[in-house]
Amino acid sequence: LRALGADVGAATGGGVAFSGDRALGYLANLHTRIASRVLLRAAEGRYRDDDDLYRLANRCEWERWFDVRRTLRIDVSASRSPLRSLNFATLRIKDGLVDRFRSRTGVRPSIDTAQPEVRVFAFLDERNATLYVDLSGEPLFKRGWRSQREDKGEAPLKENLAAGLLALAGWQPEQPLHDPFCGSGTIVIEAAQRALGIAPGLSRRFGFENLVDFDAPLWARLHGDALRRARAGAAAGEQAAPIFASDIDAAAIAQLARNAQRAGLPEGSIRATRCDVLEARAQAAGAGMVV
Repeated sequence: LRALGADVGAATGGGVAFSGDRALGYLANLHTRIASRVLLRAAEGRYRDDDDLYRLANRCEWERWFDVRRTLRIDVSASRSPLRSLNFATLRIKDGLVDRFRSRTGVRPSIDTAQPEVRVFAFLDERNATLYVDLSGEPLFKRGWRSQREDKGEAPLKENLAAGLLALAGWQPEQPLHDPFCGSGTIVIEAAQRALGIAPGLSRRFGFENLVDFDAPLWARLHGDALRRARAGAAAGEQAAPIFASDIDAAAIAQLARNAQRAGLPEGSIRATRCDVLEARAQAAGAGMVV
């Protein structure tokens, strides 16, 4: 986030607070490899019961971010909340939100829990409730390249978890890397994209595209910049540090090849072989890393 120019605040439970302009919100979604979502704080306040949540949601100026024609989903999570039922808390937040639209427009937005156009999140602690508009849409680990069910592998690793493992391990793109149990290739694909400068969100849509303040020309410019960097990185792929993958299962190696192609990686950026781990050889000069 700091590399993108964000004003980074305190770490929170399961996340980090930051502030910046609209472009930063777009860039955070486009470039973050580790986050699951980027949320825009819409309202916060003290609460004691479900009616307080209704009033907080009803006061919030939701019309600033989306209009009544958009379908919604509302999710609530809590830590040490005194409320007995999160389901009822979700219902009261939903009532407050849709009643605000109905009182101003005569129409209430529809709820769609399967494929909503806009997502609202609420977090409750012991005394405070915070409401968020989701800028991401689908979770950010869904990069857009694992599109076929058969290419997920038997035990797929979430893409942002793979990126987190590489970050915690301290891997840097100039280091040779070997994944001897590569499966469908999540770890090595994340590494290769990072080494070549391919933004993780380059091939997907985001929730902010459905908001009323969506700046299409700004997004086109930011996305175009990322696309040009990805093309330049792919063209220079031969000079990138070698990334090796192996697996005993031939089907896994085939899955890796298909996934790598959809992820925008040039041929040869991941050197994959089918072999037993005890026979694996990573032909790289100098010290590397096994993940």
